Amino acid sequence: MIKFILYIFFIFLFFSEINDIYAAGPAQIYDLNGTTYSYSKPSLSDPFMRIIPDFKESFSVFSDKSAILPSVVVIASTAALIYYDQDLLDGAKELGEDLNINSKDLTSPFITVGDLEVFRGPTDLGSAMYFIGDGWLHGSIMAGFLTYGYFNEDNRALQTASQLVEGLITTGIATQILKHITGRESPYRSSEDGGNWDFFPDQIEYHEHVPKYDAFPSGHLATAMMTFTVITENYPEYSSWAKPLGWTLLGLLSYQMMNNGVHWASDYPLAIAIGYGLGKIAADNGRTVLSPVRSDGKLSLLPVYKNETLGFGLTYDF
Repeated sequence: MIKFILYIFFIFLFFSEINDIYAAGPAQIYDLNGTTYSYSKPSLSDPFMRIIPDFKESFSVFSDKSAILPSVVVIASTAALIYYDQDLLDGAKELGEDLNINSKDLTSPFITVGDLEVFRGPTDLGSAMYFIGDGWLHGSIMAGFLTYGYFNEDNRALQTASQLVEGLITTGIATQILKHITGRESPYRSSEDGGNWDFFPDQIEYHEHVPKYDAFPSGHLATAMMTFTVITENYPEYSSWAKPLGWTLLGLLSYQMMNNGVHWASDYPLAIAIGYGLGKIAADNGRTVLSPVRSDGKLSLLPVYKNETLGFGLTYDF
């Protein structure tokens, strides 16, 4: 996780050094599915300064009455899946054998520095499915938005990149804390059906034998869900194909992590909730909802940014 954070930080630093893209400038206005948002240029420090506020906000969100039903769903689905975990895992492996999807880690080092493997990439279908949740992939997506935003002076893309950095950090912290508390065995290291839970394990033992303690919740799935949420929140006009594609990729990742024995099915509901919650918070904090400058019933005057021109638009709701 530290490698990913440093990788992301240096990408931001590179772009800020070659041009002062974070200097104060006019915000850009976007109308996204009927809601008008203002996107300002992010600063280099934004993702790092928002870490603590994001967690404070997450506590208030999850403790709100509106979170009761989603929390019950997460708890109930986790409990039900724990009961069937071993059967589901065995079924996933049988399906993998039938479809000839390898259950072994066939990633290979693509970038090394001396004896240090900096980057391992997929070499077959199974490892490619598992790579969907890898931090390097999500960091590269962030770099893509940053590059596009930089060269096109697009604040929405720059903010999306900033939000992805923010989400990668907060999601990583949240899942790692929970892993260190729950101490659940990964399937391929399990000593009993469903894997043993060792709450608040000895931390020295944890770091010496990580797979015996770090299954719950899935950091890969939480990270993928966060990335999916941030992108679809900022680009809802592409949701008609982005959401089906995103859920398909999340499904493939979830299946393969069971097929290769890294996760149980019950590791997923909380991971999805964490990824969605922290991704939504990052997206909301990276933009501002604009109220009409003037509104008279159905007639509203709103700021509009289009074709690099800032002006006002008149809307009428029928």
